Amino acid sequence: MQAVAQRPRIERVDSPTTPALRLRLRGAGRQRSAASFSLEAIALGVLLACITAEAAVLQVGIDDLDEGYFLQQATRIYRYDQLPYRDFESLYTPGLTYLHVLLFWLHGGVWLLGARLLALGGRAALVGMMYVLARPLVKNPLWAALPGVVLLLAFDDAPVRWEPHPGWLSTAFALVAVWCLTRGISARWLVAAGLAAAGSYAFKQNTGVFILGALLLRCGLNRRALLPVAAFGTATALWLVPLAIGVGDVKLLAGFVGAANVADLFAPPEPTMLVPLACLIAGTVVLRRRATWLLLAGMCLYLTQFPRMDTLHLQWSAPLLLVVGAAAMERLPRIWSALALACVVLLAWPTMTQRVDLVRTARTDLYGLELPQATASDLGHAVKHVQDESVSNEPIFVYPTAPLVYVLADRPNPTRFDHLNPGAASPVQIETLIGDLQRTDVSVVVVSDYWRSAWGPPGPNAALDQWLAANFVTVADDGSYRVVRRL
Repeated sequence: MQAVAQRPRIERVDSPTTPALRLRLRGAGRQRSAASFSLEAIALGVLLACITAEAAVLQVGIDDLDEGYFLQQATRIYRYDQLPYRDFESLYTPGLTYLHVLLFWLHGGVWLLGARLLALGGRAALVGMMYVLARPLVKNPLWAALPGVVLLLAFDDAPVRWEPHPGWLSTAFALVAVWCLTRGISARWLVAAGLAAAGSYAFKQNTGVFILGALLLRCGLNRRALLPVAAFGTATALWLVPLAIGVGDVKLLAGFVGAANVADLFAPPEPTMLVPLACLIAGTVVLRRRATWLLLAGMCLYLTQFPRMDTLHLQWSAPLLLVVGAAAMERLPRIWSALALACVVLLAWPTMTQRVDLVRTARTDLYGLELPQATASDLGHAVKHVQDESVSNEPIFVYPTAPLVYVLADRPNPTRFDHLNPGAASPVQIETLIGDLQRTDVSVVVVSDYWRSAWGPPGPNAALDQWLAANFVTVADDGSYRVVRRL
């Protein structure tokens, strides 16, 4: 037989086994790794710069309404040994209130800047979790940073309103729960997600419940769904059972299951509501199955926006949809991405400009803060007149709202309500409130004419309006505030 000739073995010059090519590939890999690391550092640096910019103006501005509300809630516990829900009304689960009390105790007194620092930490935790969730969806880490940048620059209103709000930590915990199920749906991750949802619920009840609902939808109708529910229930019972025992009447905890006056809390939709809706549509069309879990959880979180459909509350309802929107934008043609960003800036322009205006305005020092001169004059004089017209620990009343006055004047509120905007209390509760004012012999009342004008007709508060007009006379007019004394 004739032997079959073997073909000569030819070594390809560009074969991966060629030492020279391996060196070139390693070099290219190192360059890509270095470039990726540089972009990662830039992305994280941008987020850090946004947080640092807010920290730089931590002492600027004041909000007698919402900031005052959360400080006053903690002050009632810290100074006067009151119990939430039993002794005063509260719109939220008590996690943030007791964290503020802990800060006051560590500081040795009511600490306004401490509450702001906690809120700043909540902002950092929230945008950090947004980055963690966005990073696997995008190639360029700058797109992963975009949702946090939009949140901090377009939706956040500090220093106009610092909002030491439970939404920061509640939504951060909700995003931790979502992240847990991106790791898998094994028993340990389901339990971890349930615990994170319980953390969310401890700060803001609707966020915790809605994100737990998202977890159950993700699990489906099977026994695995019992794991996050059991973890959620066990963790919540650790603080809820002692609180219920202390309060005594479980009906006073009705707000925990959504018993609230929606008409009182309603805020009409603002144009910025279009941003998360556009993100939802873009994510559904562009990403499809690649972000199903984030879309589901994002829609559940977005439902917490109701009934306050304003820009402020988008900070806590829109984060997941912003993450999905950024991932979709990376996949769109650059012209469409640029147009979308321009629309976000246009919609958020009023919020952004008023923040800059406050930083640029002339300010004066008061209470360790830097306040606009008119605000400092009105608030400072009102607090001084309250202290002159009353003695230490004498109860006063602030109407319809400006709860920061209670805190700064160091005077207790003898009623259950720190906010009394029209609709916050029923006519029956208003009659009880008038009785409390008479029983405690309140002789000094601060009337916020600014908030009376902003909220319009008194509605159910009409009886209280009439009682104040018939029994009190103005002793000091301090711009936005009037100090009145009993006849």
